[in-house]
Amino acid sequence: MEAVRRVLLLGEGNFSFAASLCGAAGTYVVATCYESEEEVSGRGRAAESIRRLRERGAEVMFSVDCTKLKDYFFPEKREFDCIYFNFPHCGRKAGVVKNRELLAHFFRSSAEVLTEKGEVHVALCNGQGGTPADQPRREWHNSWQIVAVAAGAGFILSDVHPFKAETIHGYKCTGYRSQDKSFCVEGALNHIFTRSMPLLYFKPMICKIELESQKVSFQVPEVLVDKINSKSALILDCNLEINTTVLKTC
Repeated sequence: MEAVRRVLLLGEGNFSFAASLCGAAGTYVVATCYESEEEVSGRGRAAESIRRLRERGAEVMFSVDCTKLKDYFFPEKREFDCIYFNFPHCGRKAGVVKNRELLAHFFRSSAEVLTEKGEVHVALCNGQGGTPADQPRREWHNSWQIVAVAAGAGFILSDVHPFKAETIHGYKCTGYRSQDKSFCVEGALNHIFTRSMPLLYFKPMICKIELESQKVSFQVPEVLVDKINSKSALILDCNLEINTTVLKTC
């Protein structure tokens, strides 16, 4: 039996993006929105998209906070292979700091429901991300610093490519909380994150040598400990006598 790929979509405005993904073979879609069903259903084509999603077997959820994802799913349903968050934003007058905080909480929350080899996709307007892919590129302090924010939750940027809204069948971008005025998607970018490799922890290594008839001990820098222990590195015996001249030169 073919494994089912579980996809979670967050912050859906009119659910048109979720509807465009639903129906793909081997994919189970869970589409969510921050607002209630009553608030969303009366806007634009939202009701039609919601109906299509349900007819195709997708799960539609409302009033979902992207910063507390594990609270909405039973433990056995928390393993998502891909999480999409298109054009996140705190509100009309929220500055870059508030939006960075939103992303930081979102990434930490995503880490709790994503599979080990899963992906997180975040679409941002041109310039917001603060990566070299943004053209023109904003000053670092004026960007959302998405790479640094994601790193705080154990994610690394693995790919960036244009968010081509025109190629997504039936998709219509909305504004903050489904407002009619949509975000400007021209030049928008999709940022793809994966889990970073865990940092290895090495215990401090103390080496002891005899130097001019005196015993001397010193701590090996952490960056060299793995080299000392590596099979491919030269095996160093800290009990060997080290040439005095070499030590004085160093």
